[in-house]
This record gives sequence, C-alpha cells and structure tokens, in this order.
Amino acid sequence: MTTPPRAARRAVLAGFAVQGFTFASLATRLPEVKDDFGLTDAHILLLLAAVAVASGLGSLLAGHYASRRGSAAALRHASALASLTVVLPALMPDVALLVVATCVYGVFLGAVDAAMNTQGVAVQDRYGRPIMTGFHAMWSGAAVLGAVLASATLALDLGLLPSMALVAVVGLAVNAVLMGDLLPQEPAGATASGADRSAPSVPWLPILLIAVPTTAMWLTDSATSVWSGIYLTDGLDVSKSAAPIAYAAYQLVLLLVRLVGDRLVAAFGAVRVVRSCGAVSTLAVALIVWAPGLPVVYLGFALLGGGLALVPPLSYVAAAVHDVEGGSTAIARVNLANYAGYLLAAFTIALVAETAGNRWMFVVPLAVVPLLPLMASRFGTRTHSLHSTGASGSGT
Repeated sequence: MTTPPRAARRAVLAGFAVQGFTFASLATRLPEVKDDFGLTDAHILLLLAAVAVASGLGSLLAGHYASRRGSAAALRHASALASLTVVLPALMPDVALLVVATCVYGVFLGAVDAAMNTQGVAVQDRYGRPIMTGFHAMWSGAAVLGAVLASATLALDLGLLPSMALVAVVGLAVNAVLMGDLLPQEPAGATASGADRSAPSVPWLPILLIAVPTTAMWLTDSATSVWSGIYLTDGLDVSKSAAPIAYAAYQLVLLLVRLVGDRLVAAFGAVRVVRSCGAVSTLAVALIVWAPGLPVVYLGFALLGGGLALVPPLSYVAAAVHDVEGGSTAIARVNLANYAGYLLAAFTIALVAETAGNRWMFVVPLAVVPLLPLMASRFGTRTHSLHSTGASGSGT
C-alpha cells in the first residue's frame, strides 16, 4: 500500500525532530561530562574528532543498509539505536569507556543523518516541489528544545543519567508513534533478477564536487558552534555574558531562513539560492574577521546563519540526482562532508589560534566559504522525480 505523501512528510519531520532533540540534549551537557571525567580542552577536541569519524562510518553503513532494506528501515532502526545509545556516556566509569560509548552513539548519529535525508529527498519527490529545508527547520527547532531541556535539568540538579534516560524515552516514543508512515522505498536492485540483482554504481566525482563546497559550509558552521565563544572572549576581549549572543543570533536567523527556505528555492531555484547564500556568507565572515565593534560581529554571525542555512538540505537533494535507486548511497557519501568539515575546523582553527592568536581564527572560514558561490552550479537539482517508482513499494 502506498503511503500518502502528507503522512510520509509527518513521519520524516518526526525523524528530524528526534535527531535534533537528542543530539542537542547531549551536546549541551558536554561541559558536565568534561567536569565529571576531568577532561582537558585537548581531550574534548580528540573526543569530538573520534565521534566525527564514527559518525562518518555510520553514514556509510546507513547507505549500505538502506540499499538493501530501504531507507525507512534504516531510519527507524538507526533512530531507535541512537535513542538507546545516547544514555551510554552517562553510564561509563572511566575515560576510555566514555570514548567508546560516545563513538557508538556517533555511529548511529551518522546513520540517522544519512537515512533521514534520503527519506526527505524521497518525500520531496512525491510532492513535486521544494520541502526539504522545512525538514531541516524542524531539526533546528527540536535542537532548541533539547538545549532548553538540558538547561532545565541542570537547573533542577538532575544528573546526566536520568536526563539522558528521559531523552531516550522521548525519542523511542516518537519513533514508535509517529514514524510508521515513512516512505517504504524499494531497496536498490530489488526489481532485478539473478546476477543482475545489485545496486547500480553511483559515480564519486559528481558527489565529490558537491561535497567540496558543502564541506566549506560545515567547516564554517563548526567554527561558529564550537569556536565563536572563544573568539569573542579571548580574541576580541568580549565579556563572557555577551559572547553567547553571537551564537544565538546565528541560530535564530538560521532557523528563520529555513522556515521560508522552500519558498525561496521554489521561486529562484537551488543554484541561485546557493550562490546568493554563499555571497552573504562570505560577507558575513569578512565582517566577523574585520570586527570593528561588537554590533558588527553580532551582525556578521546573524548574516552567517542566514547564509549557511539552506546549503545542507540542498546538498542532499543535489547528490540524489546522481543516484537513481533512491539516493541512499549518494546522500550517505555527501553526508561525509558534515564530519569532514568538523574535523578540518577543529584542527585548522586550533592551529591558527596557536600560531597567530585567537583574534585570527575566523580567517580559516573566510578562506573556504567563497567556494559556496563559486561552486553553486553543482547544486542544480533534478527536473523530474527519480524516486517515483522506488518510493511506492511495499512496506518495510
């Protein structure tokens, strides 16, 4: 039985919500984890780098699993396992096991990233109009709720274990109740017979050419989420209380642009949107580096949120053009740009801060973000649905 598009859209929105809520709930408790285990900043850097590598592995595994079982099964299974494993870091008695536990969660984090975007692209194809950025707006909104929950549990002096257990219960409940109507895509090669029953080859080069500017976006996003506070307090001598406003402005404008992003793509097309957003992002980072005063820095981070907001969803749609069997393999590959950007930001910005000082750490994003307008043509999207047959198979 064919899943109605509206029901599938609600199910995918639920998947994005669980992912954003779960990730933010854990990420915002990182200072507590640092204190509980006596970690240094270097330890945190290495821990997050290990998680990024694990997430990249999970993304590839999800593409492999989805090509055989369908992306609906991949998303529901990976989401459930992410909800369960988010509790593991709170149970670990020492640093070594903490690293292992966090990496296990990272594998399923990456798997959900790939599978939920595969489903999102398939649902967009069913609608025949841009709706992909709305899914990412849901992720951003749910992440805000996760951060609010973390703040509330900290205020109530609720420990890490009961807090993460609550997050796990919420994620599993949403999965069970709201994610049953995902599009049951046929696995790659399911309609073939005999020796021909295999997934078609997905070319690497077109995916790489999409991944390069997307990596620049994720590097800049990571620089903002991880390093903006340090840049303002240590590089610009801003007070600790004023520094978080920059990141808040970034996230607020990012969410607002994602809420209207589908209309922008429908009106102007993906290539023009990415080119314009890339130009805005370049101007924004230039303002952040120039930094003649705090209002200009705040303006820069706000503009940067708007400039980067639509690149991730449009990169997944563009990648799926090159994968006629549901997009899972291509999307899993371009999703690696997320983790590559994070790793590059972590080490290059740390190197610049160490050698030239914290004042110049945002020179790194300034060097790479112009790739967005320069390579915007790689974000051209399909002119017809590639998933119309694969998305209408029997249930998983």
